[in-house]
Amino acid sequence: MQLTLLKAEAPNKLREGDKTKHVRHIVRVSFFIALFVVLSLCGCKTDGLTTVTEVIDGDTIVVESLEAGVRLIGIDAPELRDGSKPAGQYAQEARLFILESLKNGNSKVKLELHGKDSYGRNLAYVFTPDGKMLNTELLRNGLARPLTYEETSHYNDKIVSAYHEAFKNRKGIFSSYNTLKTIEASKIKDNLKPYSQGGFLGKIVWVEFLVTDTSRLSISGKDIIVKIRQEEADLFMPEGFDFNKLYRKTVRVYGEVWEDSSGKASILLRDPAIEIGNISDFVYQRSNIADIVYATQFLSF
Repeated sequence: MQLTLLKAEAPNKLREGDKTKHVRHIVRVSFFIALFVVLSLCGCKTDGLTTVTEVIDGDTIVVESLEAGVRLIGIDAPELRDGSKPAGQYAQEARLFILESLKNGNSKVKLELHGKDSYGRNLAYVFTPDGKMLNTELLRNGLARPLTYEETSHYNDKIVSAYHEAFKNRKGIFSSYNTLKTIEASKIKDNLKPYSQGGFLGKIVWVEFLVTDTSRLSISGKDIIVKIRQEEADLFMPEGFDFNKLYRKTVRVYGEVWEDSSGKASILLRDPAIEIGNISDFVYQRSNIADIVYATQFLSF
């Protein structure tokens, strides 16, 4: 009897061991599944297609697979509504461009995710099923401007090229580059109402002013401040570019009018070689023919 009992107990012990191994296996699998989900949410690439359920504006969409909205990286489309920035020209055209681009792919897109912004939106490069990147297509058609950040800048060459192509072809925001009359900065500052109400906020203009103050990344006059972010300066400003050379010069600047916290008009530059008229005449520290050719090739009317 004793031997029989011992033989009967052995299978029970084996089953308990198998059960322990099974539990450990489940724990391991659960861990890797959880890790995959976390990494996906944190900004790793995703290869599958997802459906766009809403186009909020020219640089923000909503997709079926993510709870928060998706912000297109590397670009800044004009605002549809007043907020921290004024509603701008070509905002509606930018939104409609995305809607039109989604038609052939049944509203499907592929997202290359790179984390989230301060508003909780998913940052992404967005591709249509035929491989076109919506981010650069908006730039190429003059419906957005560059807005880059070092940690998410993976296609800067394409962003620069697309912006220059829009300028060369006078698309969208550049369509009136050759025809707009120049306005004195004082007139703009005195009428900082939304452009939809007859003012200048959100309107694209050529503005002229005397530069009375300069810094490494800005120039300003009595009625206006013109700035460039460090990221766009790194991307677009040629070697030898120096804002200090503009001090006490009368300059013309092309761009969308905003309002500075000081109450002055403001314009945010992206590529000074395009957006400051005749810049090659006085901004270079040394005579570098390569730099001058870079600037002047965009300024032929």
